Amino acid sequence: MKPNLAAARAARPLVLSVAVVLLAGCGAGAASLATDPAAAPTTTSTGTPPEPATTTPPTAPAATSTPPATATGAPPASATGASSGDVTAAVQSALGLFEKVPRNPNDPAGGEVWFSVDDFTGHLSPEVIARLAALNRSGYFSDRVCASEYFTGTQNGLDKAPTVVSAHGDAGGTVTVVIRRPVSPPRPDLMLVMTRRNGVWLATELATGGGPSASIFAAKPNC
Repeated sequence: MKPNLAAARAARPLVLSVAVVLLAGCGAGAASLATDPAAAPTTTSTGTPPEPATTTPPTAPAATSTPPATATGAPPASATGASSGDVTAAVQSALGLFEKVPRNPNDPAGGEVWFSVDDFTGHLSPEVIARLAALNRSGYFSDRVCASEYFTGTQNGLDKAPTVVSAHGDAGGTVTVVIRRPVSPPRPDLMLVMTRRNGVWLATELATGGGPSASIFAAKPNC
């Protein structure tokens, strides 16, 4: 048994020497790989490379039409600028230009007739009053020209009350009133543009008939 033990001891240094040599070789190979990237082993894949990812653009939502919000709790503002109360007040002022009087003050049974009022204050604007006065002074409503009073369209008044055929507010806040005068033969309707001044509705324009002479301010207004 002793000779075998001696042989084993003698072989141990040889095994160690071989191990050192192998480790040294591995270290040298690792160093060469580190300094020369080309020497690094390459791997190849035999599988089919994956398809590149595709990006689908987002789809825009369909356009929708949304009706505008409607305010509630209060009526919409009037496009005419005049309320129904304004129209009523303007009509009352326009009709106030006419008054009913006895046809014959000395005979109550003689019936009644409608004439224009004597005082236009509170019904006509100062400009319209002045224009009518100028036409009267010139004899425009006498037998030489119109041969009739402007508002009634007659010389002897109306047998029946005048009536309002239309009344509407205008964009500027005025009210246009059209009055029909029951007379024979028929006369064109009388139009009044009423404007509120200091809380009072006054006619700032009068017109009858059509054409350039319809306005009371025309050089020769229609009768």
